[in-house]
Amino acid sequence: MTRAALVGALLLVASCRVDELDLEGKRCPCLAGWTCDTTSDTCVRDPIDAADVDAPPNDGVIVDAPDAGDAAIDGPPGASCLGSPGGASLFADDFADLIGWVTVGGAWSATGGEAVQSDEGGSLIYAYPAGTSTLVDYRVASRARRAGGGPSGRVELVLRRQTSNDGHYHCAWSPASGALRIDWTRNNGSLGGTLAQTTVDIGAIAGYDPLAPFVIEAKAQGAQLTCCVRELGGASVTVDDTRYAAGSPGIRTTMQSAAFDDFAVAAP
Repeated sequence: MTRAALVGALLLVASCRVDELDLEGKRCPCLAGWTCDTTSDTCVRDPIDAADVDAPPNDGVIVDAPDAGDAAIDGPPGASCLGSPGGASLFADDFADLIGWVTVGGAWSATGGEAVQSDEGGSLIYAYPAGTSTLVDYRVASRARRAGGGPSGRVELVLRRQTSNDGHYHCAWSPASGALRIDWTRNNGSLGGTLAQTTVDIGAIAGYDPLAPFVIEAKAQGAQLTCCVRELGGASVTVDDTRYAAGSPGIRTTMQSAAFDDFAVAAP
């Protein structure tokens, strides 16, 4: 093949692309990045993938992380552990920056497309998006990873943070111990107690890496609170509590440094 012909062939290949298929409202089954709403038998975009749409090409790549962690964070997110794909998107962020976020305690920064909290010793450290205090029923999902701290430290999601104080629920996962729980924090910021808990036998999971990224989800709907970790058998707890009826979603750590990549809030 001549040089001119080779260049022409390469230009032809480069110009050929297939636009992403929009499956919204199409009948199931669905492609990767979409989930099936079993109530209507139609495809809806996974909220975690939706948060990735406008992210830069290298978003989600963790510097110096094991190859297994990179594959986990860049691969298909899997089906929601909340049992359904959820409704319309209410808020999403890929953490190019922390503009619009309110931080409480800790040491927060936006680094490489992640919201990084680097204080390993604090017990009341959280962040939430401003303007979300009137939300009542919703689900939250975030791709996150443990970055350091003790084995009992927790990476968490916030539910219904109160408007003028620290009162809220939190879905708490300990990647190093396998403990999953729903806690509540008092208005004064002290831990109120644990509402539901379970422990996953992570030692029995082949290849389990406590530093690998994972997707944690939580939902508040009426009095019911649910907390789970995707694709991890037994990592789910549910409880009823009427203490807090509305408030902001968010991210939190307890005695742990962590990085959050992609944060999505949707109707339950």
